[in-house]
Amino acid sequence: MKLSQLFRICCTIKYEQVGDDVNYAFVDDNDTLYIYFQASQGKIDWIINFMFPKKAYGLFKVHRGFLYSYNQIRNIVLDKVYSKEYKKVIVVGYSHGGGLCHLCHQDIKYHFPNLDLKTFAFESPRCVKVRKELRHYWNGFTVIKTNEDIVCHLPPKLFGFSDVGEMLKLVGDTSLIKNNLPNCVKSHYPQVVYDALLKLGEKN
Repeated sequence: MKLSQLFRICCTIKYEQVGDDVNYAFVDDNDTLYIYFQASQGKIDWIINFMFPKKAYGLFKVHRGFLYSYNQIRNIVLDKVYSKEYKKVIVVGYSHGGGLCHLCHQDIKYHFPNLDLKTFAFESPRCVKVRKELRHYWNGFTVIKTNEDIVCHLPPKLFGFSDVGEMLKLVGDTSLIKNNLPNCVKSHYPQVVYDALLKLGEKN
C-alpha cells in the first residue's frame, strides 16, 4: 500500500479509545495486521505531548507523556499480535500517534524478533533516548517529515532525545494553508502532508 493511502486511512479511520484518550485501530488483511494511532484530538493529548521529561524504560529513556499513553494500550497491542500468526505487521501514526509508534515498534520488535515489521510515523515528535548500539530495535522504522515541520524537531536533541530509524523528507505546498502561520507550522497540516505524499507517485 502506498504511503499516501496509509496516511489517508490514518486520518479517516474510525478509532477505538482506551484510557486517557488513547486512540487506536486494528485492520486485519489476511496475514497482515495494520495498527493505526491517531493524531492529537483534545486537551489530554496536548498535555501529554508536553510531558517530555524522560523516564527510564528498560534499557532506554523515553518521553514521559508518550510512555504514559502507550502503557494504557500496550497489552491490547501485544494481545492482538499474539492472537494470530501474522506474517507482517504495519504500524502507522500521525503526529501524537507517531510518538506512540516509537514505543509500539520497539515493543513488537522485542517480543516478535522474526516478524516482518514496518512502521511509518508521519510528522512525528521525538520520543526516546537510545544508545547507538541499541537502535537496531528501530530497524524498519521510518519517520516521514514534510518540509521543516516543527513537530519533528521536538523535543529538541538538546534535551537528550534521539532520532531513530530512517527519515523520509518530503516537500509539501504550504500555500494550501491560507493564513499567516510560519511554514514550519503549516507543514504539519494533513493537507500539506498528503499533497507531498502524492508527489512521490508510485515510489511509495
